[in-house]
Amino acid sequence: MKILKFGGSCLGTDDALKRVTRVVKNEEEDSIVTVSAASGVTNSLKEFVSAPRSEREIDDFLLKLKLRHIDLLPKRDGENRKEALEMIEKKITKLDRLLYGVMYTEELTPRTYDLILSAGERLAAVVVSARLSHAKLDAAAMETDALGLVTNNEHFNAVAILSECEKNLRPTLQSAVERGIVPVVTGFFGITKNGHVSTFGRSGTDYTASVIAYSLKTGPIEIWKEVDGFLSADPKMVKSAFLIDRLSYEEAAELAYFGAQVLHPRAVQPARQRGIDMVIKNLYDLKSPGTWIGTSKATRKDVIKSVSYVPKVATLKIYDTGAGYKSGFLSDISTCLTNEGINLFSATTSQTCVAIIIDEGDAAAARKAMKTHIAGVGESFEIESGRALVCAVGEGLGRTKGVAARVFKAVASKNVNVELISAGASTVAYHFTVDQKDLKKTVREIHKEFFGYV
Repeated sequence: MKILKFGGSCLGTDDALKRVTRVVKNEEEDSIVTVSAASGVTNSLKEFVSAPRSEREIDDFLLKLKLRHIDLLPKRDGENRKEALEMIEKKITKLDRLLYGVMYTEELTPRTYDLILSAGERLAAVVVSARLSHAKLDAAAMETDALGLVTNNEHFNAVAILSECEKNLRPTLQSAVERGIVPVVTGFFGITKNGHVSTFGRSGTDYTASVIAYSLKTGPIEIWKEVDGFLSADPKMVKSAFLIDRLSYEEAAELAYFGAQVLHPRAVQPARQRGIDMVIKNLYDLKSPGTWIGTSKATRKDVIKSVSYVPKVATLKIYDTGAGYKSGFLSDISTCLTNEGINLFSATTSQTCVAIIIDEGDAAAARKAMKTHIAGVGESFEIESGRALVCAVGEGLGRTKGVAARVFKAVASKNVNVELISAGASTVAYHFTVDQKDLKKTVREIHKEFFGYV
């Protein structure tokens, strides 16, 4: 049994949905489909709730949202279309009440925010189910909160509780498949033990697909997108970047975490626990082999397989004499920042300083947090913005002599100053920061050093 995940770019137009339908219909084995929101919908929801709105603005927004999804339904009248129209109307009505509630109370809690954001996937599941049913498949839209995809209580970046998910998802989905039904499952969100919707963050449907595969002990997982898979570098930086045919779980996780927006960073974790293969597929180029992700420990002669990056980061440095010997020093800083919703990309320590890499957009919040708590966690601090984080990834990197020297020699040849370096935490990756203005030539020069061209 396969798990087929379709991203938002695969669901936004009539042509894309026809392609999705063909993929599912031509599948020779049983399948479970999981879907993102249609292209642009989640971003439009985020933007809409980010500012105060009037009743007229809410009505206009919801009308456009409803009409867009109605327009994606099969054009021919019939019972399936009628049922889908009724389901869309119900979901728009619920969203209407949520948005009016936010307007009248002038309050948007994390719980309400996540519930609002989940509307895109709920609508997409109805549309895809209707399209598959129109193509003579017995499909049914299913929502992960109703199925019991249980998560922790962290909104916007939730983590699935896999033991609970297996117990809840397996009976319902297995039974549906055995009855010849194609489940069309909402991605991107689950539900806490307290019964509140929680979302997984950007590309969260990849993670949903992996959790479903774990729960049913089945695979492979096919991640359908508008790209071929993981590349040796960002083609915007390196025109000659090429497709990587195979990655280990660890390599894929590192690349996803450090900027390659092909896969949710946590998506490999449930699959790895079960030894389930994943493959990135291009909906618009079915002949492309994609990138396979699994237990393979295949290495290149020159070790490095890809160069990834995170632009616009900042370095937060907290100074304290004897910091390296103070019990709980790093933990206190981490807690201080996490309480403000700030993600920590990486941290390095010395006897007198702890250096943490954060998103540049979080610099103001970090500064405020540190000013409030500095007396408890350090003597002074500084924040340096305008940085970029570069990551080199390849199986065996941590066990091969001379690779780091080649990287830094190549970078130095372009007069780029390397700042914070982190090596040893992973056997397949290491990363370092450079000035944002030097990012492009850094990526290009590393690619040239290990692959011979840019």
